[in-house]
Amino acid sequence: MAKPFLYIYHYFAKNQMVFYAVFVALFLITGYFASKIRPEEDISKILPKDRQTEKLNDLLQNAKFADKLVMMVSLKDSNKSSPETLVAFSDSFTGKLLQQYPGYIREVKDQVSDSLVPPLISALHDHLPVFLDSADYVSMDSLLLPDRLKETLAAELRTLTSPAGMLLKGFISKDPVGISSLAFKKIRQLQYDENFDLYNGHIVTKDNRYLLLFISPAFPPSNTGKNGILLEGMDAIIRDLQRYSFAEVNADYFGAVAVSEGNARQLRKDSILTLSITLVFLVVFIAWYFKKKRAPFIIMLPVLLGALFSLSVIYLIKGTISVIALAAGSIVLGIAINYSLHVYNHFRHRRDMRAVIEDLAFPLTIGGLTTIGGFLALQFVKSDMLKDLGLFAAFSLVGASLSSLIFLPHLISAPKYAMVEKKETERSSWILRLSDYHPEKNKYIVGLIFLLTIVFAFTMTRVSFDQDIMNMNYMPDKLKKSEATLNKINAYSLRSIYLVTDGRNLNEALEKQESLDGTIATLRNQNIIKKYSGVFHLLISDSLQKARIQKWNQYWTKEKKSLLLQRLQHSGDSLGFSPTAFHAFPGLINKSFQPLDSAANNLIRNGLANDYIISKKGQTSLVTLLNVSPEDKSSIYKAFTNDPQVTVIDRQYLTSKLVNMVSSDFNQIGWMTSILVFLVLLLTYGRIELTLVSFIPMFIAFVWILGIMGLAGLQFNIVNIILSALIFGLGAPCAPVPGRHRPCSRTPTPRRRPRC
Repeated sequence: MAKPFLYIYHYFAKNQMVFYAVFVALFLITGYFASKIRPEEDISKILPKDRQTEKLNDLLQNAKFADKLVMMVSLKDSNKSSPETLVAFSDSFTGKLLQQYPGYIREVKDQVSDSLVPPLISALHDHLPVFLDSADYVSMDSLLLPDRLKETLAAELRTLTSPAGMLLKGFISKDPVGISSLAFKKIRQLQYDENFDLYNGHIVTKDNRYLLLFISPAFPPSNTGKNGILLEGMDAIIRDLQRYSFAEVNADYFGAVAVSEGNARQLRKDSILTLSITLVFLVVFIAWYFKKKRAPFIIMLPVLLGALFSLSVIYLIKGTISVIALAAGSIVLGIAINYSLHVYNHFRHRRDMRAVIEDLAFPLTIGGLTTIGGFLALQFVKSDMLKDLGLFAAFSLVGASLSSLIFLPHLISAPKYAMVEKKETERSSWILRLSDYHPEKNKYIVGLIFLLTIVFAFTMTRVSFDQDIMNMNYMPDKLKKSEATLNKINAYSLRSIYLVTDGRNLNEALEKQESLDGTIATLRNQNIIKKYSGVFHLLISDSLQKARIQKWNQYWTKEKKSLLLQRLQHSGDSLGFSPTAFHAFPGLINKSFQPLDSAANNLIRNGLANDYIISKKGQTSLVTLLNVSPEDKSSIYKAFTNDPQVTVIDRQYLTSKLVNMVSSDFNQIGWMTSILVFLVLLLTYGRIELTLVSFIPMFIAFVWILGIMGLAGLQFNIVNIILSALIFGLGAPCAPVPGRHRPCSRTPTPRRRPRC
């Protein structure tokens, strides 16, 4: 094992210029590629992947209703209501936001525009049969009855004599029976929560205590840098308005953009903090222990080269890396520095670099193999973040171990002086005394360990997985308060299920959605679905449009048309309508209707339905919101989860799925790493009894960790899977070659040969 490293050592010893050229070139090359890697700050990368979680992530990243920031404006005194003040604050805030941050905002919906209503009503009237389903024809039969027809005309007469009569006269003339109203009701089904009303065009709660406006950022939630600027600007505008004009007003916002930006900002802070603390501690400790100012920097060089090597390889493989994986750099740093510490410390006692390489090549390679293998086992989990962590850690350790055996020997001491250099001093401290202590000879310590292992074997059964995936998100108190407020005023927010249907294009997705109408109607009749909202009543597939037009033509027979016109004229005469009041109506029932043209489709889609449509290259998804009681959600799963083009997304369902997936990943990684270590030890020792004896400490350590977690009430989440790789991968002892002793990770003393 040592021969290749000795050969490289002798070659570089004779060719110092080549050594420094290769060493510097490696730093430059790896540094160049490492600098090009793109960090990802998306917290959703931590989630295991299956069809539901991928669809949820796709929904959050691409659905227009999902990336909105909801701002809730209210009075600080919750016992008062003043919609005029809330409207004034909203108008001032919107104006300043659009003026100061135009490039960061796609749209601000602070008012409901009335300009869309006339063309939308006209489009529905011009294509009336397209929007009528079977239930509407049952209602239409009742509209044509003489008594009901007379009631309808009487109500319209009162409308015509009111101030609104001038606006509605044309619509009543074209459809005095009220058939069009059946189609107009489809628009109301887009209103998912009935706790809201309009005040001067603004959306307010019915108690007038909260005003809502919706901000659509120009960038997706994953672009936390740009969105961070927008959120800081919003906070500044709110503070200025409260300071100078609206001291009594409170404004909070919540949304995926705010949560993602908060997560990313905290991740950056935590990464810098943990790495800084680890680095400072290692530098100070190493300098103190070795009494050499340059020792920390020499020892850290292989670690740095290993990290750059890892980032450059990952860049060439995939181009990106999760920031959360980089945040675990403190763990990797603590592991990787062991390799250079072994070489540096062992040379102080052996004084012959060739002997150092010969002693360390085998144990460092075998020990590194188990650790690297444990991290590479993370490639088999379903979380992209853990896969990134496995790659980053594995390649970092590969680079650090090879650098420690190839480059570090030449940085510690020049070869020609290796045999004669004066021995370095070391601190005679508690560290050396601790390393020389033999706890296995103390029967009290052995007994205590035995008893604690039995106790922890029982308490480890208390460890469970965190059931709430939102605990992996970081949310400051401000966002937690905003979320609570939104949940309070939006009664349906916590009971919503997303039903997503897929197709290669919009028409195919609509056909799939329409095939579910029967199931949705059945669940609605059974009171399992309380309320639902989606685009399927307004956007109709081509085939269904033609079928509905055909049904309209079959419904209006000559006899039914003639009978209706007679009844209409008779009822109108009795109520005082002029003989010519309904001359436009025959044009409606005699009209030859056609499917919606592109202009009408675009009007409906852009005006009402766009938020429920996700369009990507080669795929279109439609989102339907279902309001279901928690106890009835299992019925929804059973009804819709067997179709590959239909996905049910629900927080409760995802939590259950994630717990199962995390548990499966944990068990899988534990078995893979333990088998890897066991096989390496068996091949190294060549004897099953030595392998088992070496394996026992790792098993006990695992029991202790789980037992302590059980006692402390700590829970596992997806990140804790890292423990399985660390416990078993790092637990492998250094393996001796038969017939010879090799140094292990314990720091050797200067007066005796290193032992394992």
